[in-house]
Formats: sequence, C-alpha cells, structure tokens
Amino acid sequence: MNIWNKIAITAVIILITVFSVDTKAAHIIGGELYYRCLGYGNNGLDTTTRTYRIFIKLYRDCRPQQNAAGFDAPLGFTIFRKENNGSYTNVRPNNQEFSIPRLTDGPFKIAPPEYPCLILPPDICVESGTYEYDVTLPIISNEYVIVWQRCCRNNTISNILNPGGTGATFTISIHPEAQRTCNNSPRFLNFPPTVVCVNNPLNFDHQAVDEDGDLLVYSFCEPLAGGGQGGGGGNPCNSVIPTPDCPPPFPLVQFRAPLYTYLFPMGGNPPVTINSLTGQITGEPNTLGQFVVSVCVSEYRNGTLLSTLRRDFQFNVASCQGTVVGKLNNGTELRPNYQSILLCNSNELQMVNGSYQQQYISDVLWEYENGGIIDTFRGWAPKITFKEGGLHKGRFILNPGTNCSDTVNFEVNVIPEIKTDFSINFDSCKAGPVNFIDLSQSAYSKISAWNWDFGDGFRGFSPNMNIQYVYPDRYTVNLEVTDEFGCKNKIQKGLVWQPAPEVVIFEPSVKEGCVPLKVAFKNISFPTDSSYRFNWSFSNGVNRNGTNFTQTFDSVGSYDLKLEVISPTGCRNEGAFNNIVTVYAPPTASGRVDRSTVEIDSAMILLEDLSANTIGRTWIINDKEYFFDKSLNYNFLDTGWHSIKMIASDRFLCTDTLEFRVFVFRDFTLFMPNAFTPNGDGVNEVFGPVGKMKDLEYFRLKIYDRWGGIIFESEDPGQGWNGKFQNDGQDAIPGVYTYDLEFKAANREVVRERKLLTLIR
Repeated sequence: MNIWNKIAITAVIILITVFSVDTKAAHIIGGELYYRCLGYGNNGLDTTTRTYRIFIKLYRDCRPQQNAAGFDAPLGFTIFRKENNGSYTNVRPNNQEFSIPRLTDGPFKIAPPEYPCLILPPDICVESGTYEYDVTLPIISNEYVIVWQRCCRNNTISNILNPGGTGATFTISIHPEAQRTCNNSPRFLNFPPTVVCVNNPLNFDHQAVDEDGDLLVYSFCEPLAGGGQGGGGGNPCNSVIPTPDCPPPFPLVQFRAPLYTYLFPMGGNPPVTINSLTGQITGEPNTLGQFVVSVCVSEYRNGTLLSTLRRDFQFNVASCQGTVVGKLNNGTELRPNYQSILLCNSNELQMVNGSYQQQYISDVLWEYENGGIIDTFRGWAPKITFKEGGLHKGRFILNPGTNCSDTVNFEVNVIPEIKTDFSINFDSCKAGPVNFIDLSQSAYSKISAWNWDFGDGFRGFSPNMNIQYVYPDRYTVNLEVTDEFGCKNKIQKGLVWQPAPEVVIFEPSVKEGCVPLKVAFKNISFPTDSSYRFNWSFSNGVNRNGTNFTQTFDSVGSYDLKLEVISPTGCRNEGAFNNIVTVYAPPTASGRVDRSTVEIDSAMILLEDLSANTIGRTWIINDKEYFFDKSLNYNFLDTGWHSIKMIASDRFLCTDTLEFRVFVFRDFTLFMPNAFTPNGDGVNEVFGPVGKMKDLEYFRLKIYDRWGGIIFESEDPGQGWNGKFQNDGQDAIPGVYTYDLEFKAANREVVRERKLLTLIR
C-alpha cells in the first residue's frame, strides 16, 4: 500500500519567521541561479563575446503574516571575473550591480503535495518567481561567477547554528569551456514538497535537465552564507543586502555537528541521502523542524566540468497521521500494522476498534481463525466467542477495495481458564511452619510465576512455600499465578494459626525489693497475643487473669507462680516457677547533726550518716543543695532557720528519711554618741551610728534644732550629720540638739528612741 494513503498532516507547519532587520528577504525559503547561452554577442556578429540569459529563481512563504514581504523589486546581482592571480573583479565599472526592476515570470503558487486521504494544513502557501536578465560577456580563459546574496534565514531552522544571523548566497559559474561551447547550465524540474512527514519515508525526485545532454552528477553540498545583520559601513559584506554582492570565496553555514552535516542535513533513520546519478532523495526524517538543504548538480562533458548548479532550500518536517488509520485499542503493537491481543480467563473477546478518522471509514471487514475455519464479520467491532484456546490469527480492513484503505493484522492468544488453587498443611496446636502447595494448572499455557501474600506482610515467589508465622492470628492468604504469556488468576483462602506456645515464660519488672513491692508481670510466651487466656496463680493465694498486670506484695517473703496459657482454639500449655519474687523489709535511716544553733561567723556544722544496711544517702540542704558523703562538713553563709534532710537508700533503692533544723544567728550592736566636734581637725567630725550593723534591715535618723525644725535626716547609716544644715548649708551653731532614731535588725524588734546630742566647735 502506498504510504501516502496512510498519512495525514495534523500539525501546522511554520515555514518561515519574519525578521525585522530586512522585510525584503524575510520570506525567501530557497532558490537557485542558472543560465542559458543565447549565442555570440551583437546578434551573433561578435565572435569574441557570448550573450547569456541569467535566471534567478526564488521561493517564498506567501501566507498572510505581519510584516510579510513580496519578491524584491528591484533585485540586484553581481557578476565577477576570475583573474589569473585567483582574485575576482566586478565586470561592471565602478563596482556596480546589475539590476532587474521586477519579476520577469510569476509569482506562481506551488501546489501542495496531493496525497490520497491526506488532510493538509489550510494555510500552506509557497510561491515561486523568476527574474531574468540578458548580459553579454567576453569569452575569456577564466570563469565568470554570478552572485545574489541576502540575509537572513529563519531563526526556526533546526540544523544550523545562529540561523537568524546567517544569510544565503545563490551563485553559479560559467566555466571557460562553457563559454567556448555556448553551454547551457542544467535546471531543476521540481521544487521539493512543501511538507515532509516525520517518521515516514521521503522519496523525492530532485532531477535536473540539461538541454545539451551533458552528464549530471548529484550531491548534497555545503550551503553558502551571505550578508549579515550589520549596517555595512566598513564591511559591506556584513550588511543585510550587500551592494554589490561580495566575491568568492563565500562563507559556509555552520551545521549543528555531529547531529547534522551538509552530507546528512536532516539526520533520519535511515538517513536522508541523495542518489548521485538520479537525484532521488530518500530516507526517513525522525525529527520535527526546518532543515536547510543544499543540492548541487555538476555538469560534465567529456570529463570536463562545465557548471555546478546549486539549489539552497528548506525542508519542513511535520508530525503526520493517517486520515484512515487502523488501530486496535485493546492490542499491543508488535510491529507496524500488526497487533497482539492476550485474552485471559475467558473465551469471549470484544474487539475495541480505535481506527480513525471515522468520518472517512464506511466499511470494515474482519477475518479471523476460529475452530479451524475462517470466520468473517462486517461492522465496526465484533464480539468473538472462540471455540478453543490457543493462538488465533486475523485481520481487519478499513474501506476494503478502495484507495483510502488500511489493514491491521492481529493475533489473539486465548487462555480460557487458569485454575488457581493451593493446599495448606500444618499442626494447628504446634508453633511450627505452615506448608503451602500450589495446585494451579492451565490447559493452554504454562504457569511461570507465583505471587504469594501470606497475610503477615511476607511474600513468596515459588510454587511451594514453608512459612513460619510469628504472631498468632486469622490470616487471609492470597495466591496469584501468572502464565508464560502474562495471564493471571488468583485465589484467596483463610488460615487460623493460633497454636499453644512451646514454652510458657513471663517477665517480671523486678525480682526482689522492699515491702510494699509493686511488680509488673508481662507474658512473653511465644506465640501468643491478647486473644489468648492467661491464668496466673501465686503461692500467697492470689489469682490473676490477663496478658499483663501489676501485683503489689505487702508481706516480706518469697513467692511462687503457676502460669497457664490457652489459645482461642483450645490449645494449652503451662509452667511452674519457684521464688519468682523475694520481698525484704525497708531500711531505717539514722544520723546526727553536731549543732542545731550556730553563730554566722563560725557556722560550720558536721553531718554524719549512721544508718545500717544501706548503700548510700543524700543530704538535701534547704531543698536546693545535694551532697552524697557519709560524713559532711557544711558551712552556712546566711542567718536564719535552715532545713536538712538525709535520705538513706538500700540496694533495692528503698529509702527512709531523717529531717533536722539548724538556726544561724548574728551578733548586732548599734551605738549613737552624745556629742561630736565638726571643727576640721579630722577627729569626731560626723555624728552617726557605730557598732556591728551587718544585719541592719531598716534605719532612719532625724535631727531637730531648738525650735523643732529638721536640720538633718538620713536613711543610710553610713551617712552621718557633718554639722551643716542638711550637710550642705550653713554651719549649725554649737549647742544641744534633739534626734529621733528608728532601726530594725534581722530577727529583732524595731527600736525607737529620742535623745539629745551636743555639737561642739
């Protein structure tokens, strides 16, 4: 079937991007230069010259776009003559261009490719136009080079570097032999398709014709750059429109190597290549995008190269899909147009036809093997009941017998039933392993994989398994088997695994201690859980039930225990244990403090632990200082009552506590003199208190003159009266003054007194 009957374009192709730097060249996507020899110059009279018709054929994107531009009007080109020293000289004086006012032929729209059942994007538009110019040139022994240059290419091009800053050079040479023989250059017949489908074969005839019948050799060649994004100035070759065009050698475009080169400009698998003798371009592009391709056809006569025609153009590779494409949605594609269906645990199959586009599908024919014969069905999707298991082949045809058709071959592997089963073997009262044996079978396949889920988080992948459960429970066991083709089936069974423990054991929190002793008992018999019954019997006549509990022993002595364990299914075991707990009497604390009353200046006391059968003690002073010495000297720093505790501990960390109190006091004296002499001799200059006043908490002194006025007062015992009014005014006159004194010492009553003092000068 022709591949173009199966593909349709679904992506809109962006053929060209508009550049603001030069709207005149923004939509040119390809072109070539060729020539025709019209004979000797001067209407055939001048045998030293030849007249040539120069053809510049260009292709542009003509979709309606912002900043869209038509073909250049006028269009300028340049002809260079090669000199003997290898340089090139403009054939026109003053380095001028040849100018063509407008298109000579066109523009003409290039019809998009016509593919049966192909949906093309609605806005594809490519135009061609040709400029012609007749020029007469002397016959020389060197070549002429005809050049037309523009910048820039589309920045959406995928296979070259910096496409938005790279222009193009269109050129052809007239070799000396071509001048002598009035040779005509080749010209291409067809323009490449405006759209190429990705991942589909490309087969384009890029053939050229030559009026003289010369040998033509085709090749991919290096595209030429030309022009630039500069404004000309000191380097006119870097301007958008070089005027005049620049001579050889021409710069080359830079490909994104190694993925793309000029020999493999589109990549592909198989790569896109050109036949050197036929010009046929073949391959299978596998990347979306736009690709610059340059094709050269070299013209030879008797082994002499006469000309090289170069076409620079742009391939546009788009995502395509068939208008009519056959597809099975419940199949797996093994290879193109061949799908496989696996039917598991059933002999009835509903075909799911996913073919598209349905609006173009008018008929579907199904043919398939069934019970040794070929069954047929005409309709969108049959429901097939297979008469036997095994492999059945078939196909369905969309629009059979028409040009808009597609065929999908398929095979159905029918596995009618996988019988899944297994057996369980174990001793229900013994805490041993459980044996699982697979009994599954399939008549049309071989079971190749087993997936066990034993309900306890453990899984297995062998046909037979021995499992040791850890915790007693009612388990749900699942087995899923898979055959060699991937069909699966599963089964679920229940399992009660609640054996008696092999050994009855328990764990007490402590085994000995002082009375009253609180002991937590925990069953650790394996395997058991809370669904088991536990009967605990102690030698003091106490009976308890449950997995875990706490028992308090109030009497000194040793205790025995009998523990019976019964599973939910009636399996039982028991154990007897002697001297599980021993209870001792608690310790008695004994100690002394050598003094209970001390003066602050000699406040060192001795603390002694006199307890028997203890392993340590803790002294706690004023509930904030802790000491652990058996004998301790402690010095108090503060007066007042102080509390002391001694906590004695035995080997079971049982304790007994003693408490003491110690009083620390301080001596206090405060004396007021009855006279002072503030006369500047440095002796008895200030009237104030003297004595031991460290514990003074409160002090107030007021001194009155003979009329009852306050001439000095202070609340600071260190600030006395210096004989001046408020210690800062005039000197007080000598004489007798009255003072009031009020003060309080720590742990003492407030003292108030009024007395007389004498000021002497």
